[in-house]
Amino acid sequence: MEIYLVRHTAVHNPAKLCYGQSEIPLSSDWETSFDALKTNLGDQIGDAIFYSSPFNRCTQLAGFLSNNKYIIDQRLSEMNFGSWEKCAWTAIDPDVLNLWMANYVNFRIPEGENFIDLQARCAQFWDELLAQAQSQICIITHAGVIRSILAHVLNIPLNKIFQLEIDCGSVTKITVNKERGIYQKVNYINYQAAGRNTKNPK
Repeated sequence: MEIYLVRHTAVHNPAKLCYGQSEIPLSSDWETSFDALKTNLGDQIGDAIFYSSPFNRCTQLAGFLSNNKYIIDQRLSEMNFGSWEKCAWTAIDPDVLNLWMANYVNFRIPEGENFIDLQARCAQFWDELLAQAQSQICIITHAGVIRSILAHVLNIPLNKIFQLEIDCGSVTKITVNKERGIYQKVNYINYQAAGRNTKNPK
């Protein structure tokens, strides 16, 4: 089984808002980024079943890559930032923000989630996915979700997951050997810039 984890492309956020589970528009060059992804992925995802987060910044890309044949799963949503959603980061109470930054794994954002909550739903989705008889899966989602899945797959402590760089428009490929119960390869590919095709092992 080949599983591609694709982060949505760059967003337009000049006010630097917190936007985990809020809608926010893609940047003005989204068409160029979409074309670059589709060109570089090419036939690699020709037989894939597509899954997407429910937010427009993901479904727009999922529709483009899959000819509008994709499945929305709520568990692929970005972290719920609760009362911080659509607030400028500079407007959030700095004392509370510092508590979260010091312990984002366990500190639950007011009316929202912590990383344990996020990983729990992502791990549930992943484990259900592996029970399917599919050869290719392509998942369009968010950085937090991709980091949570990789932490689950590779047994990385959640307090280390920000060492994984998950750029906008990037692809992380995981090859699963179900018979041996191991993950053979994790490969990170950045297609954000048009015409760029770089691969770095992770």
